[in-house]
Amino acid sequence: MKKLSLIFGMMVLLFTTSCREIANSVLDALPPFDVPFTTNVTVPLATLSTTSYTRTPEIPMNIDLDKTIKENNPKFSINNLKSVKLNSLHMQYISSQFDTKLDVIKDAKIYIKAPNLPEKLIATALNNTNPDTITFTVANEELLEYFRTSQNSLIFEIQGSRLSADQITLKINSGFNVKVQL
Repeated sequence: MKKLSLIFGMMVLLFTTSCREIANSVLDALPPFDVPFTTNVTVPLATLSTTSYTRTPEIPMNIDLDKTIKENNPKFSINNLKSVKLNSLHMQYISSQFDTKLDVIKDAKIYIKAPNLPEKLIATALNNTNPDTITFTVANEELLEYFRTSQNSLIFEIQGSRLSADQITLKINSGFNVKVQL
C-alpha cells in the first residue's frame, strides 16, 4: 500500500510540474529578447566642477518597441509588453574639437526620461580613468512605462576629473531586455 501511494504521489507531482511548464511555455510564446540601441551623438561636454555634477542636453532614443515587438511576432504589440530592463550601457570616444577624451569624466549618472514620467536613474560609472570607453553599471530597474511611448531619451550627469569644455562625439551602445506575454 505504501508503494502504491508513493507511486501515485510521484505521478501527481510529475503531472503538475509538466502542466506548469506547458502553461508557462504558452504564456511565454514570445521569448524574452534584446533590443540594442546604438547611436553616435555630439554633445557639449562641460566639466565645470570636480565636486558637483553637470547635465548634458537630452539625447533622444525614440525606441519604438511596438514596431520591434511586431517584427518578432505580428500577434503581439506594445499592449503585451510585460518588462523592459537595461542590461548594458557603454560610451565610446570618437572625436572632440580640442582633443578632450573620456578620462575627463570622473563619475557619470544616466537617467531615462519619457513624457509625463519622472526621470529615473538607470546607470552609473564611478572613478573612470579610461580615455576611450566608459562601461556603466546598470540598475536593475523596471523601465516598462518609459517604453510604452517612442518618445524616450537619456540625460547624462557628469562630474569631471578636471575642468574642461569641448564638443565631444560619442558612440553610445546599450541593450534593453524585453519580455512580452499574452
